[in-house]
Amino acid sequence: MRLRPFRRRSERSLFHHQSYPELRFAIAVVVSLALLILRHGTPLGSSLAQVAVETGGAVEQPVSNALQFLGSIGPALHTRAHLLHTNAALRQRILRLRASLAAEEPLVFQNRRLKALLGRIQSIHQPFRMVRVLRIDLDPYRQEVVIDGGRKAGILSGDAVIDAQGLVGQVGSVTAHLARVLLITDPSEMVPVEVAATGLLTFSIGTGIPTRLRLPYLPNDTRVRVGQLLITSGLGGHYAYGFPVAVITHVTLRPNRSFARVYARPLAAISEDRELLVLIRKHPPQAHPAPGKASRKIQRGPGR
Repeated sequence: MRLRPFRRRSERSLFHHQSYPELRFAIAVVVSLALLILRHGTPLGSSLAQVAVETGGAVEQPVSNALQFLGSIGPALHTRAHLLHTNAALRQRILRLRASLAAEEPLVFQNRRLKALLGRIQSIHQPFRMVRVLRIDLDPYRQEVVIDGGRKAGILSGDAVIDAQGLVGQVGSVTAHLARVLLITDPSEMVPVEVAATGLLTFSIGTGIPTRLRLPYLPNDTRVRVGQLLITSGLGGHYAYGFPVAVITHVTLRPNRSFARVYARPLAAISEDRELLVLIRKHPPQAHPAPGKASRKIQRGPGR
């Protein structure tokens, strides 16, 4: 007696490759006839068919929507990539514009300063030279600036220097093409001033701080008030009368002292000025020998 080999349950399928083809064909025919009878022959078949149709319609819409969504993903991804590229390009353009704007900002401030200086020039009734600041020294013990004008430009020691707002200082040492301007905030610089509102005469002295002057010779019964304007008084001959100098910012009366404590703020933008005006004074003409004497000397020269 021959024993058949043992097969596992998973291998005992009706449609396994070792099953009989006639049996599979018979089962397929029976299933097909049953479906036809259910579809055309009985009310139950019609109901099942209707349910299948409705189920197919209910499934068709989501499937169609899913297909449309999948179809739109491609263009959407392309559009998003294009938007990201455009956004990056716009960011770079904004950065370039900001950089160019930052580079033009100093020109805007310089234009404003020059316009203000032009307004000051229109009110000046004496010769002047416009100069440029080459170097500024704001040491507490020595405050001065170096300008690009000297004797060749007609600038001499003692000439007053102003900006668009007020008095800056006076010319100190001079060379052929350069000059040093001693600022009014230098501790050694004393400027004769007048309180514009009352006509009170006094002196301002530098403190070594670009934003502060002191008025040490005002008595305790002084009439000065915070906010009053100080102008040049013209005394001493170094500065002409009427140039704005400073505004009083602090007044403290000291009964136990002879003088009050008074401070003022210079109107000139001492630490920011790039262009200045030097007021040329009328210097007395130098004496020259008479033409006749000069010619006689020249004629006598060869004879000797």
